[in-house]
Formats: sequence, C-alpha cells, structure tokens
Amino acid sequence: MSVTQQRLPTRQNVQKVLKNFTVQQEGLIYLNGQVLTERDDTDVELAFRQESNFFYVTGVTEPDFHVTIDIKTGHVCLYAPNINPEHVMWMGMPDSLETLMAKYDVDEAVYVDQLDQQLLSASTVYTLPITKTDKFQANIKLCTAEESKKLHNAFAEARAVKSEWEIEIIRKANEISSNAHEKLMKASQEGANETQLHALFLYECHRYGALFQAYYPIVGVGKNAATLHYNKNNALFKQATDIVLVDAGCEVSCYASDITRCFPVGGKFTPEARTIYSIVLDMQKACLDACKAGVAWEDIHNIATKVACDGLLKCGVLIGDKEDILANHVVAAFFPHGIGHMLGLDVHDLGGYPEGTERIDAPGIRNLRMRRDLQSGFVVTVEPGVYFCDFLIDPVLNDPKTAKYINKEVLDKYKSVGGVRIEDNIVITKDGHYNLTTVPKEIDEIEALMAA
Repeated sequence: MSVTQQRLPTRQNVQKVLKNFTVQQEGLIYLNGQVLTERDDTDVELAFRQESNFFYVTGVTEPDFHVTIDIKTGHVCLYAPNINPEHVMWMGMPDSLETLMAKYDVDEAVYVDQLDQQLLSASTVYTLPITKTDKFQANIKLCTAEESKKLHNAFAEARAVKSEWEIEIIRKANEISSNAHEKLMKASQEGANETQLHALFLYECHRYGALFQAYYPIVGVGKNAATLHYNKNNALFKQATDIVLVDAGCEVSCYASDITRCFPVGGKFTPEARTIYSIVLDMQKACLDACKAGVAWEDIHNIATKVACDGLLKCGVLIGDKEDILANHVVAAFFPHGIGHMLGLDVHDLGGYPEGTERIDAPGIRNLRMRRDLQSGFVVTVEPGVYFCDFLIDPVLNDPKTAKYINKEVLDKYKSVGGVRIEDNIVITKDGHYNLTTVPKEIDEIEALMAA
C-alpha cells in the first residue's frame, strides 16, 4: 500500500492541452513551477507543493523549475535551476540532467540559464494568467490577456477528463484516505477530542507515504459539524451520543481525495442522529443513481434537494406542501452548499464552470462549484448534507413567508445532531459511474466497525 514514485506519462497531458488550445499553430507555451517559500520574516522553509498546471504537464515535484512546450511540434523542454554551491551545501546535490530525463516525460532537460534564449526566439510566448513574467526581458513577445485566458481554458478542459493512470492515482489516494477514516471511527470515544482524530488521520496517511493533505482536515463534533469548513479541530468529545463529522483526504502525486464520513462518538446512533443520517444517505444514493455521462450537474443537485425535502417532511422538521417549500428555497437553510465538484490535481479542480457559464442565482444552488453536463472520465464528489446552523435557519424562521414551513418544536429536537455530510469520489462513465471511496457508510456497518 506504500506510495512509490514513478515516471508519469505527462506527455499525454501536453497533447490534451494542445488539442484544446487552438489560438495559434506556433509559438511556445511557458510555465514556471512553484518556488520554495519561507515563513514571514524568517528563513524557515514552508512545505513545498508544486503548482498544479506545471505538475500536469511535467510531473515535476521539485521547486524552481520551468518548462516550455513548442505548440507546433509538441516538444517539451524542462529547465532545471543552475547548480548553486550554497544550495548544495544545505540541500544536497540535485539530480543531473540525465536523471531528470529518466524521471520525467520530457524531450529535453537543460539548465535555466538557457531559458531566455528560447523565449526570445519564439514568435509568441503563451502564459497562464498566474505565470510570473515580471523578470522577462522586454523584447520577449508575450501573448495578450485574452490569449492567456484561452490557455487557462485549455488547461481546464484538458484536466477535466481524467486518463486511466490519473484515475488510478486518485484511487490510491482514496484507498489511503478510506483506511484513515476507518481508523478514526475505531479510535473515537467519549473523552477523546477533535485534535486527536485530526492527528491520527495525518499519521495514517503519512505511514503509507501520503505526506500531503488535499486540504486542511475538518473534524467537528456536535454543533461544530454544522459549520461547513470548520477547522478549529480542538473540541472535547463530551458525550458518546454526539455526531463527529470528518471531512479529510490526502494527496498522492498531487492528486486529491475528498471524503466525508459521520459517526457517533460512542459508536451508537441516537434515534435523532439515525433519522438525519438516513436522510443524507438517501440523498446521496439518489444522486449516485442518476450520475452518468450527459446528465446536467444542477439536476443532480436538485435531486438531493428534493430527497432532503421528503426526509425533513417525514420527520416533521418541515411542514406544508412540498412544492411550496421547494419554491421558497426553505431546504437551502438545511442544505446550503452544492452537491459536489470536480476532483483532480486540486480538491476543487478546474473546469467546473466552462467559459460563458453563469451561476444559478438561487439559495443553495448558487454555491454549486460546477455547472455543466457530466462526461465520461470526470471525477467528481457527491456530498449531500443536512445541517442545523442557527445562522442559516433563523432568517427563514423570522420571515413570515417561510416560517410556516418549519415546525420549531421538532426542529429543536434535532438541533443537537449538528450536521451530517456523506461524501464519495466517483468516476463518471457512459452508462453510470464507479466509486473510488471505500469507507463504510451504512449505519449498521459503521456501528459494527466501531464495536469491533
């Protein structure tokens, strides 16, 4: 289960970018990799993580590199930092050019002192909007801002559809993260705390070679779980009946996983927690059943909203006519975020909103991180939730137009649940999908795992 470094076939990604970048038939695409940074006003180095687009076309995980891609020929040239004796003293001898050629899927590797000559000889140098060009020589012919934007769109479209080898890396990240989530369930007990579970997740990922998290882990118990991106992660587990929400996922070779599970501190769901959890699980199952190529992502979101409405009506939190409740966006007070997003080299990956696509301006769905039809090869999260956050619910209760749809007495009964979210990572296929996430999510499975 250990993660091993291997030569990634990133030349395939270069060809995908070029296929989507139809501005010109010649010139150079130039990208600069991430540099090693230091904590403010110190020389303490921060953990290095490569810029995602640079990694996409090179596979390079080291700082201070550059790359050019010849648009006409597809020739990929990697530029390594010049050997600096002081750097060698502190950090060791860097890889030779021959070693770099063996490690990375490029046509040529040279030192960075040859970069300017290459850029000066290009008819046009195309860069991404984030590319640093302030130190370029004045006579280097740079692309326009509009062309730069089109290059960004080409990267976004290329990265949206994953190849089989990319999916296998994301599967490995899911494998490691799924194992870690299970270990957290087993470790949970009254008297423990969020910090301990956070630390255990990091440990379980590190021990299998995944040294980076795709995002800062969320470990929230009780009402903390009602905050979508809660990150204090320091509260005590005071009651065995409280629900813990853990949203965490590691990276493998810069590719993300993004998994959420909820479980009771002491291993047994209360009737109230069981009810809300079952509603969210029903939401996710209905969404997963509908996921396949050609389906609009907002339709998946709307399925989740309707199933949430059914569940909250059945348990008595909501009252009244279902269609009126939906028309007045009452469910958004309990399910305020989108159903999911693209996943890849970034946890909220590129490509969610193609050029010219507008957001839907309505409660809840306006927070959808993606609006497009699903395609085979997309990797997306499916993460419905139901939350009891006073800040979001009180405006609905205080508005006479919508207050009539909420039974406050029943609402108060369920508030202690805090929040429930269930999140899996799936790959879209022509006729459906397959799931990369393996953590148990049925109530009986969770309780059995925690009792073992």
